Amino acid sequence: MASFPLGVSTISDAWTVPLEESLKRLAKLGFTHFDVMVSPAHLDIQNMTARDYARIRRFLEAEGLTIHSLTAQSLDHNLASPREEIREMTVGFNKKLLDATYELGAQGFVSVSGRYNSLNAPPKAQLEGWFRGSLEKTVAYAERAGVKVFLENIPMGVLPDAKSMVKWVEEFASPALTICYDLANAHFISEDLSEAIPLVVPYLDILHMSDTGKSAWKHDPIGTGSVDFVAAAKALAASDYRGLSVVEILSSEPDAAIQDALQKLQPLGWALSEQQNLRKAG
Repeated sequence: MASFPLGVSTISDAWTVPLEESLKRLAKLGFTHFDVMVSPAHLDIQNMTARDYARIRRFLEAEGLTIHSLTAQSLDHNLASPREEIREMTVGFNKKLLDATYELGAQGFVSVSGRYNSLNAPPKAQLEGWFRGSLEKTVAYAERAGVKVFLENIPMGVLPDAKSMVKWVEEFASPALTICYDLANAHFISEDLSEAIPLVVPYLDILHMSDTGKSAWKHDPIGTGSVDFVAAAKALAASDYRGLSVVEILSSEPDAAIQDALQKLQPLGWALSEQQNLRKAG
């Protein structure tokens, strides 16, 4: 059976728990690789100093932990906003994210493809034009910094599915632009995981895993929704994926939900990550 390296997101701690406290607790569950949420209470990149980054690097080295990626709460950022000043603000924030990614020794940061309101959305060509301009600036900065942008699928994104993300990644043809594929987000829009996963694997640097149904968009504990993790595991194995998969669960009791996820995922081939097992896209 294939073995997929498994890490964990700090998403459930993002609003209330400082980063180092969160990582220490999650490390006790056996995790060494992390997708870290960026937020004021957790990792406040807007106010970080060189001394702060040095402290976190020392902490990671002492504990034997690795931050694989950063993910931002995109509540007030939008790379596809109709307003230029919002797009420029978002690009500026992304540059700070990329600087933080470099400072923390991470591989990249997870970026959604903007967002729009489906009730009165601009024409697709306009959305794509706004997003492309923003993404070009972000990717160019990532190339100079030597880190990556992991493009993620979300239901209300300009690029909501595997096919559209792959098309753009191939068009950009930049080593600094790869993919973060989210199983719950894909399932919510009825994307067939067995067909989508082989498309993204050549460009896949991180896989987000949680559960959801189709009536409401969730990132729930695994086994509580209708995401087909068996089909996902088969598609990943057939595509020879060896990059990082990340448990990304929103829960008021995250440790219990994460431990339960481990029990459900391990029989399907997922195992706690080790540094030497990770393979990068490209």
